[in-house]
Amino acid sequence: MSSGVSRRTVLRTAGMGAALAATGVSLSACSGSGTTGKGIGSEGKSLTPFPAYLPWAKGPAADLPPSDQGVQAGYLTYPKDLVTAVPEKPGDGSKVSIWIASWGPSPLPRGKNAFWQALEKALGVELDVTVVPAAEYGNKLTTLMASGEMPDIMQLVATPNEARFVPAKCQDLGEYLSGDAVKKYPYLANIPTYAWKSVGRYAGRLYGIPVQRAVAGHGLIVNQAKFKEAGILAPEVGSLGVEQFTLGLEQLSQKGQWALGAQKGGAFGFNAWMPTFGSPNIWSVKDGTFVNYIESEEFLAGLEQMLKWQEKGVFRSDALTLDGTQEKTEFLSQKVYSKVNSPVDFKSATIENKGRFVIDYALPFKPAGGATPGHWLGSGIYGSGSTVLRKAPKARIEMLLRVLDAMAAPFGSEEWELFNYGVEGTHFTRGTDGGPVPTPLATSGGDGPLMLPLYYASAAPQALYYPDQPEAVKLQHAWQSKVVPIGRASAHNGLRTDAWTQVEVALTQHREDAIKDVITGRKKLSDWPAVVEEHLRKGGRQAAEALAKEYEAAQKA
Repeated sequence: MSSGVSRRTVLRTAGMGAALAATGVSLSACSGSGTTGKGIGSEGKSLTPFPAYLPWAKGPAADLPPSDQGVQAGYLTYPKDLVTAVPEKPGDGSKVSIWIASWGPSPLPRGKNAFWQALEKALGVELDVTVVPAAEYGNKLTTLMASGEMPDIMQLVATPNEARFVPAKCQDLGEYLSGDAVKKYPYLANIPTYAWKSVGRYAGRLYGIPVQRAVAGHGLIVNQAKFKEAGILAPEVGSLGVEQFTLGLEQLSQKGQWALGAQKGGAFGFNAWMPTFGSPNIWSVKDGTFVNYIESEEFLAGLEQMLKWQEKGVFRSDALTLDGTQEKTEFLSQKVYSKVNSPVDFKSATIENKGRFVIDYALPFKPAGGATPGHWLGSGIYGSGSTVLRKAPKARIEMLLRVLDAMAAPFGSEEWELFNYGVEGTHFTRGTDGGPVPTPLATSGGDGPLMLPLYYASAAPQALYYPDQPEAVKLQHAWQSKVVPIGRASAHNGLRTDAWTQVEVALTQHREDAIKDVITGRKKLSDWPAVVEEHLRKGGRQAAEALAKEYEAAQKA
């Protein structure tokens, strides 16, 4: 049954129409948001220019062209002749400590780890690597910061403590990487400007190095045959209406199988559905104000539709009991026919699926009422963080940057193959097209890039290439070509302010919990105004004010 509640009615409940007008903050407004000029924000400070962008000129020709908007270049086969990108070892023989998080199993110890040893040989340093399980990263990072110590190289995500930690312990990289200075490190210069901008600055200065990701963001990854069978694999954005799409979902959700997968940490894949209804990305500038997406009528329209789908039984029935691994398992076993995730997950699912069925994307449908469907772009970097270096003498910093530069050697080079796949014959064999195919040792034996993922510290821009999977590359490229042009980025990408950093984790959890509560019936759609009011009261209003100031400052750079 339908929720029976008008979105416009909900937004007007409890004076919400007036409240929405008041929640955005004028870009020129002055207020006591808590930014004092001593934090991580750039307001009122001179801004270090971002590094110049110098694309690598020796790479293989793409089979499918990239776009200036961020569609990735596609490669249907593996390059036959790999280039030597780093002819001299970048290191000086010293010990280099690195601290990273990982989603994979723990690596074998250094003495038993052939990949670890191969990296040391290639880089010319002794690697002291701490691999932290991703689920423990937040607590471990807090402990590390409290200790007053840090490694030479560290993967850093946004944290309430960064205002004190970064300027006190991390190296200002402006003189080394800003503008044309980055030319000394050609593979860091090969990182697109949008990735550096998404990392942003701390107090106007350049501290972080990005790990690039595709800007395409999350989408609805589907079982192609099943979605075609249900008539809901549309050829173009908006060529299918929401009513027809819903009927197809109902057709697929029968006898213990479901059209839509979900997991307990994903809020029912809302980041695929809200933009379809025209919702802005996380933060947007609207009518001279900085506004969070949960405050928009379009976001609420998406939530209402998700509630209707839940009532029709098209979501996995006990979705909130499943983790990401279980969700992927059920998708690959064809118990559910779709999942919302990133291009990285599309690649891993395609490889793990081994051709049992074709994995594709569904394009955004057209909402009722004539709204224009959209898409949310990602930030173009891994997670929300960057790689930072411990303060050190100039010669030491230059050596560490050479090491990170080597680790960012591009697709088409011998070094890229080593850092991403390991040693031939040990960690990978050659597939039909000559591309690397991981061995059991590298997938489950504790030895290889999966277990020692230094690509979370530094990496080349991701290549759209899947070993022996040219058709999947074509599908990924086709999807990106359709959604990137209509994509919306969040206005807060690269902006750093204490007011947002201190509340981001809590407000994100609050939003996801509220979405789950509405969809599962623990809250009513009519309760959404109270959710928004609590968001504002718990720091959302102050965050909007501070981000607005940072946004204005960034436009002047």
